[in-house]
Amino acid sequence: MQLSVWKSWFHKKRHSSVADSMYTVDKGPAMPDEVREVIQQFFRTYNHFKGARSLQTDTFIKEVFYATKQDPRDQRTVEEMEAYIQHKNVLRLRLKSYVVDEYLSLGEKICMIGVTREFSNNHKNRVLYFLIKENDSWKFHHIARSHHGTILDKFQIKEQTGFVVGNDKAALLFLTHSSSLDASTFITGDYVHAEGYLEVEQESSSHLYYRVVRMNRVH
Repeated sequence: MQLSVWKSWFHKKRHSSVADSMYTVDKGPAMPDEVREVIQQFFRTYNHFKGARSLQTDTFIKEVFYATKQDPRDQRTVEEMEAYIQHKNVLRLRLKSYVVDEYLSLGEKICMIGVTREFSNNHKNRVLYFLIKENDSWKFHHIARSHHGTILDKFQIKEQTGFVVGNDKAALLFLTHSSSLDASTFITGDYVHAEGYLEVEQESSSHLYYRVVRMNRVH
């Protein structure tokens, strides 16, 4: 899926309407039944990664792999990536519960959901999932993670604008198109809440970076 399919949509509607209350997936925001069913199937198999293979695109597996491995030079096959994630999941915290609190239709074959996840140690986090429809089946295609921090640096790479977001101990690299509103709105020193997914479909490089989905200034 090309970013341009839904990028312009975000320029028009940067702030989505998130429900005031948290919901279980069974009582959450209105969405097509076929999408809801895929979400339920995905989270039923969450702790057994391979069990959800039919619900995931290759891109999704790559994003999870590189987020886990943190080595952009590792060029395994998708099948090998899947096996690695499955092995790691055995040693990881188990998903205890999840809540779908946001749903946005971005087109006939693209939608986004916001999910708050709770794990076995009671740790909670919130991520965005993008689903696409391939051959009449909905699949998880991107996972966009949330990150709070100060913009430590802003720079230009050809037609891309980069942001280093974090602090002096840890930071993440975010990229967006220089023509986007984000590129012209935010400056070094802003404290922001950035949401983005790992860019795994571009040429491999020595750095992992996140494609900006949404960025908001935190006051």
